[in-house]
Amino acid sequence: MATEKPTIAVLGAGNIGGSIGRKWINAGYEVIFGVNDVNGKNAQALRGELGDRAQIGTIADALNSNPAVVLMAIPGTAMEPTIAQYASQLDGRIIIDSANRMGASTMNSFAALQQHTPNAHIYRAFNTYGFENFANPEFHGVQADLFYCGPDDDSRPIVEQLISAVGLRPVYLGGVSQVGIVDGITGIWFALAIGQKKGRHLAFKVLER
Repeated sequence: MATEKPTIAVLGAGNIGGSIGRKWINAGYEVIFGVNDVNGKNAQALRGELGDRAQIGTIADALNSNPAVVLMAIPGTAMEPTIAQYASQLDGRIIIDSANRMGASTMNSFAALQQHTPNAHIYRAFNTYGFENFANPEFHGVQADLFYCGPDDDSRPIVEQLISAVGLRPVYLGGVSQVGIVDGITGIWFALAIGQKKGRHLAFKVLER
């Protein structure tokens, strides 16, 4: 499965969705962005940069295009209502939850996804860094790592392929039960980048001997 390039719906065209979607388009993937305002500033910026390679429609348009993968990069506050509204279009697909529900008791939306899309392959990825590190994931010649979790089935190589296409090295932490650990890494990133004022151009690397 990993040798083929899946079609992708990116829900959201802001900093996260726009940065990752651009990378996938430039790597040769077919991507359609699903947005609330097809003429908004984010959509216009993508069209200005990508021209006719930027396929942009409503969220319904993107999901009805029969994508194999859905990247959820909308605001965290919009995740639960969006999942509930589009449950039938989301179910059965590979879903990557990259949204952080800041201020909520749980940052991820796995509970809502598991409730409404029981047949989906749900992953947590692309939530641990600021968007700048997706736009440029190299640090003095060293490739940053991206921690992720989700089912260890035939969908996992596709997710790893997509992480690699952004320029990051995928580091698998285990199944969906590890989602709290992935979110904990997000907390470390915020503590260093924002709390300790090290800046948003900050990422992690696993060193092995």
